[in-house]
Amino acid sequence: MPLLYFMYESISVPSIQQYLFSGWMLLVLLTVSFSLAHAHPNTRVTQRFGLELLVPGSGNLMNRSFLPGFTTIVSLIIVRFIYMFEMLSLQSTLMATFVVSVISLAYSLFKKHEKAEQ
Repeated sequence: MPLLYFMYESISVPSIQQYLFSGWMLLVLLTVSFSLAHAHPNTRVTQRFGLELLVPGSGNLMNRSFLPGFTTIVSLIIVRFIYMFEMLSLQSTLMATFVVSVISLAYSLFKKHEKAEQ
């Protein structure tokens, strides 16, 4: 995710920036829909890890942790729009994105141990 911001900032043509942002939103929608389609509490760690690196929050969706997954995705989109309207600096945006991504990654990879039903 932070690399996408660096790529976005390196291009100064607004029409290309809008094209990249539209592509990013399409990537988010496709990854979220794939994650929801394959949501299962016992998904493999490699699947969760791969999708989590692509779009933070999607690994939680695959693990059927819907609320943390959607919260992560929505918070990243909100941070992106706040930056787009120049209310945050690039450094603050990158730090917020990095922190949210790392928290989401840690949450999706560490599986909660549920007690067996008696």
